[in-house]
Amino acid sequence: MSQETTENALLSGPVRPALLRFAGPIILTMVATQLYSVADTMIVGLCLDADALAAVSNASTVLMVFLFVSGGMELGGGLLLAARRPTSTPDELSAAVYNLLFIDGVLGLLMAGAGLLGAEWLLRLIRTPAGILPQAAEYIRFYLAGLPFLMVYDLSKQLVMGCGNSKTPLYAVLGTSVLNILLDLAWVGPFGVAGTAAATALSQVAGCLFMLWYLRRTLLTGPFRPAMLDRRCLWEVFRLAAPSAIQQASAPVGGMVKQGLLGGIGVAAIAGFSCANKMSSLLLMPVYGFTQSLVFFIAQNTAARQDGRVRAGVRQARGIMLLYALGVTAGCVLFARPMLRLFTTDGNAIAYGALLLSRQAIVYAFTAMKHFQEASLRGRQQMGLYLASNLGGTAIDLLACVLLVPLWGYSGFYLASFVSAPAGFLLAAGLARAGARQAAG
Repeated sequence: MSQETTENALLSGPVRPALLRFAGPIILTMVATQLYSVADTMIVGLCLDADALAAVSNASTVLMVFLFVSGGMELGGGLLLAARRPTSTPDELSAAVYNLLFIDGVLGLLMAGAGLLGAEWLLRLIRTPAGILPQAAEYIRFYLAGLPFLMVYDLSKQLVMGCGNSKTPLYAVLGTSVLNILLDLAWVGPFGVAGTAAATALSQVAGCLFMLWYLRRTLLTGPFRPAMLDRRCLWEVFRLAAPSAIQQASAPVGGMVKQGLLGGIGVAAIAGFSCANKMSSLLLMPVYGFTQSLVFFIAQNTAARQDGRVRAGVRQARGIMLLYALGVTAGCVLFARPMLRLFTTDGNAIAYGALLLSRQAIVYAFTAMKHFQEASLRGRQQMGLYLASNLGGTAIDLLACVLLVPLWGYSGFYLASFVSAPAGFLLAAGLARAGARQAAG
């Protein structure tokens, strides 16, 4: 199916098939992308030891600060092109793409430099045990060497998705995921955790080059010229990307707080916590992918003034996401331990991870519906309300952890989710209703 055909399917025809056809490749792309970090964790856990696994866990927590800031740029860029696509000429879209790539590349270089200098300080900030700190710092430095390429790669995928093509990014991610896993297996033995980080960085370079080649053949109508840089485009990108970047960065900041709470419990708890969260993220990736497709669907149809089609898409998406979340809950409650054995053979780490995964899964339906409500806000470009919803939910979760973990120990983490997931959903639902009234007015 061509890019143009896919885009037209978002704007016309039966809603559910259009959503599912567009969402399927996005979901698979996000699942494959998540396999980058999951593959690192699994290979390190099975080929090395619990100390190496804990080192990668703490390093990943620090790296999420950089990756989620990058994610904000990607989400903002994709949303910008999705909203512009129905009304812009090819040359106008090309100029917007060049502006986005330039901003993203410069930001990637600045963040990589800052991370390389501050890696050990950030690890100490989250109370990384001294025995694993050198390995964690080494992982961060090798990973960050590829950060500028990673940011341009991920932004390019979102730009292509925003214009209605969800298949090409999938092919790119599948190729880089296979490359990453093969390099992981080849380098983890001789180079340890540094080898897994270098494997991921090199895979991202390959993906970046492929996506830039694809953009040059499709969305970019001519060579880059400095005169194309536009302050108005910069402001629009900032308006859409900054709330997403802040939202994305809030998750790893929360993760750093939780890692700090974990530091006093022990290495096995850190390893189990990391494995449980990796599995949880992987299982919920279809929710996040469907959310992203719904954002693009709402943005394009809102720009085309098809409000009835937007409402139909929202109704269809709600049922699909809720049904999937309930299925994942059942799977995690019944099969938590076998899932954790995919990551490590350490019995204590498995016990900690299975406890967290099986309990947190009970509230996955609230998590899915929270993301569903926030998709409506993002699709209508009501970024202030979206940011308020997300930061409010994160604040509730962190407050619950800070209060409950000192009282209940490791169990405080899943007890906190019993409070924060329903509260976050209610907050998102209230803000989504306020946004709908604002849009109608």
